[in-house]
Amino acid sequence: MSVARRLAVIEGAVLRPGARDVTALGAAVRGQLARLAGALAAAGAAGARVGLVTGVHIAWAPTPAAETDGPVGTAVLARALALLGAEPVVLTDEPCAVVTGACLGVLGAGRLRVVPADAGEAAVAGAVAALEPAVLVAVERLGPNAAGRVMTMRAVDITPSTAPLHAAFAVPGPVTGAVGDGGNEIGMGNVPAEVVAAAVAHGARIACRVPVDALTVAGTSNWGCSALVAALAVLVPRHAAALAALLDPAVDAALLEVAGAAGGIDGVTGLPGASVDGVPVTAYADLLAQLRELAQA
Repeated sequence: MSVARRLAVIEGAVLRPGARDVTALGAAVRGQLARLAGALAAAGAAGARVGLVTGVHIAWAPTPAAETDGPVGTAVLARALALLGAEPVVLTDEPCAVVTGACLGVLGAGRLRVVPADAGEAAVAGAVAALEPAVLVAVERLGPNAAGRVMTMRAVDITPSTAPLHAAFAVPGPVTGAVGDGGNEIGMGNVPAEVVAAAVAHGARIACRVPVDALTVAGTSNWGCSALVAALAVLVPRHAAALAALLDPAVDAALLEVAGAAGGIDGVTGLPGASVDGVPVTAYADLLAQLRELAQA
């Protein structure tokens, strides 16, 4: 199987439904996973800095907390980038800092930078510009809709508890990318607004209009990160074995357990437990196994 075909299969595999059917969103950005993986591989070869932006505060939950989709995948992607020689720096805001930091600690990669929840856009842009990342990737990080409001999938406005990390993606210089699964994340500006409106409940209200150079769509954003790791293994075969090891379901389960112990919750149920976006870990272990196989084919 050619490299291009393997990348296309990886991209398609993670369009498996999570909390919702993401087929239409993925069809709108077909081929962009390969583009983003290529930029990340180049950053690794150059020993460059890569910024990873993540964290969603589930304000409507019985006990408001950060969700596990995003920080778990970001930790895996950060470790993969470190293996390739890049310097991953992870940015989040205060409500998501503990869960994100706990996940990064499991795999020991990714320096954490925490932005105050009340930071202004200029402060965010300045902090990111000072980092001088070669690539900047948002992972399950919600961004503003056409009216400038940050909305959850339930159309709950969480702008007051969400730092404007989307401002980082207006900083000139880095190649920008994103991973998302619902239409309301940074990067979904790559998908036509009418597609989001038709494909997602409350889509017309929640659609984030912040674009990036390349967007990866997946059933959950953690799966999207796993897809990028598998793609990196295809593009940098000398590191394929080490990268494929990160796709072991046991790694995912360990990260999810630590995230839960740090207070993380399922972003769909609003509750702690061994699930992501309402999908039990046992229900997607086969997907991780498939990506691991593709990474080493």
